Amino acid sequence: MRVAFVTVGDTKRLTGGYLYNRCLLEGLEESGVEVEVVVPCGAGPAEQSGAARGFGRALDPAHFDVVVVDALARIVVAPHLDAWRSVRPVVALVHELPGVADPSAAGRERPFELPLLRSDRLVAVSGHGKEVLLGKRVPSARVAVLPPGLDGLERRLEQPRAGEVLRVLCVAQWIPRKGILDLVRAWRRKDRSGAVLTLVGETHADEVYAAEVREAAADPSILVRGPVDDVALAGLYASADLFALPSRYEGYGIVYAEALSFGLPVVACAVGPVPGVVGDEAALLVPPGEIHALSGALGRLLSDAGLRERMSAAARRRAAGLPRWRESVEGFLGVLRDVVEERGR
Repeated sequence: MRVAFVTVGDTKRLTGGYLYNRCLLEGLEESGVEVEVVVPCGAGPAEQSGAARGFGRALDPAHFDVVVVDALARIVVAPHLDAWRSVRPVVALVHELPGVADPSAAGRERPFELPLLRSDRLVAVSGHGKEVLLGKRVPSARVAVLPPGLDGLERRLEQPRAGEVLRVLCVAQWIPRKGILDLVRAWRRKDRSGAVLTLVGETHADEVYAAEVREAAADPSILVRGPVDDVALAGLYASADLFALPSRYEGYGIVYAEALSFGLPVVACAVGPVPGVVGDEAALLVPPGEIHALSGALGRLLSDAGLRERMSAAARRRAAGLPRWRESVEGFLGVLRDVVEERGR
C-alpha cells in the first residue's frame, strides 16, 4: 500500500500531535506500508494560505492508494480535498479542530473545516474527539477512535524521588489554552517552600503569552527548562513527585498518560477527554481558569505524602490499562485498508 501523509510545519517538534504522527508513521512503515510524508509549508495560517493554490498541482493522488491529511494542514488542503476524493480515498487525522479548541475562531475556521469533514474516514484520538465530529454531523460509521500509545518513552530512567525537595512537573507548549500562566499564578499564591515547579516545553509559540508567563514565573521556586529530548524528559518524569497541567482544552493529552506511567499524581482541569485519560483516583481535577481551586489542589498534594502515595499507585494502575502504540498502528492500518477496499468495490 502507498500512502501520502500530508502535514505542515516542523515534523520534529516535540508536541503531542507531532509525536502521534511520528509513532504512527514509523509503525506503518514497519508493517510494510510505503509512506511519503508531504510537507508543503509551515503550520501558520498565512503560510498555508499562500501555499494552497500551488499545492493542488504538486500532489497527484493517483500516485497513491490513499491520502491521509493531518487536520493541522486543513487550510492548505481545503481547496483540493474534494478533487482528491474523486480520485483516491482521503482519511483525515483529527487531533483537534481549531474552531473547537478556540471557539472564537469557529467562524473563520468553518471554510477549512467543512471539506475535512467530508473525508472518507476521520480518525479521532479520543472518544471526546469522536463526539465533536458527530456533533458536526459526521456519520458515526465514518469515524474511528485511535488514542495515542503509551510506550513512547522506552528509555525511561528509573530513579528514586529526591525526597528533600518536592518536584512538580509541567510539560506543555506555552500557549493560552494550556493554562501555563494559570499554573504559575496558582503556584505563587502560597508559600511553596521545599518544592520546585519545573516548566518543560516550547516557549516561543505565542511570544506575547510567553512574556506574561516569564514575568509571572520570576521566582526561585520555578524552573523553566524549555523543550527537552526524550531521554531528558524521561528523567524529569522519573524524578518528579507530581504532574500539573491545567489545560483548558485537549484533543487527548499524551503528557497526562506519560505522567501516569511514571506513577505521578496529576493536577488537571475537568475538560474534554482529560477525565477519561486520568481516571477518578489518580488525579485532582479543577474547573478551568479557577486559580484558587488550582492552588488548593497543588497545596493538598504537596502537603499530604499519604495522598501522593495512594494516587501514585492509582496512576500506575491507570497507565497499565491505556493503549499501546502497536494497537494504534494496527487500528490505523485497518482504517486505511477498509477505505481502499471500499473504493475498489
